[in-house]
Amino acid sequence: MSTTDQQTDPIAEAIARHQSGRSAVPQAAAFHAWVAQQRGSWSGVMPGLAQARMGHIDFRSPESAVAAASASMDREGATRAYEALQQSQGFEMGVGHWMEQRCVYQSSNYASTRLEGAMRDCHLGVDLFAPAGTALRLPLAAEVVVAEVRDIRLDYGGMLVLRHQGPAHPEFFSIWGHLSHASAQRWQPGEQIAAGSEFAQLGDFAENGWWLPHLHLQLCLLRLPDFSDAPGVGEQAFAPVWQDIFPNPAPLLRADDEALRS
Repeated sequence: MSTTDQQTDPIAEAIARHQSGRSAVPQAAAFHAWVAQQRGSWSGVMPGLAQARMGHIDFRSPESAVAAASASMDREGATRAYEALQQSQGFEMGVGHWMEQRCVYQSSNYASTRLEGAMRDCHLGVDLFAPAGTALRLPLAAEVVVAEVRDIRLDYGGMLVLRHQGPAHPEFFSIWGHLSHASAQRWQPGEQIAAGSEFAQLGDFAENGWWLPHLHLQLCLLRLPDFSDAPGVGEQAFAPVWQDIFPNPAPLLRADDEALRS
């Protein structure tokens, strides 16, 4: 682990708690109890999500045509590979798995600052693949924390971070990546968004970091000093910690959340 000051780094503090045998995030148990009561309640975030036949988009192996094309930012190749998968497997919506160890994060941007020689390649959110321009509806009222455009290839493109606070659950944050630029530019930190609002759209390649159009949805139970730098992928060695800090969104998205895991 690096010499990052643990007094100002909530992630380092969580890692230290886990290494000492404690829960990495004390409020994780309460959050999971709330999620158990809310299964499928976020299925309206994207049209058709509740009933869509899901297909796994494999980013684990360099043998995956989608992974290889995405890593090389080959728009046409990634699109052809995705459409071929849809045709052969008969799914309506692609899904990228939470906690999947991926091969596409190989640039120096993904080198660990916490473990020497390690890469950040463990995916900390759920990816839902849908056409560019697909409208997103907010499932739970929120305050805007970050609204920005990360206009760098293989980054988020349009990005929102929202804070959720209510009497039934601990404070938590949701990270929405690969949005259109207009979706991020529409909002300002501190603004409130009502539940059920159409608040964002998926970006196309030129706006979303040069990925196949999809939503990266990630939850976070820690208040980070700078959510602009919240990791979307982490070191595999810290997987148990990531599971506490960035819990799986799948049970909220589908009551039969195995459809997002299989």
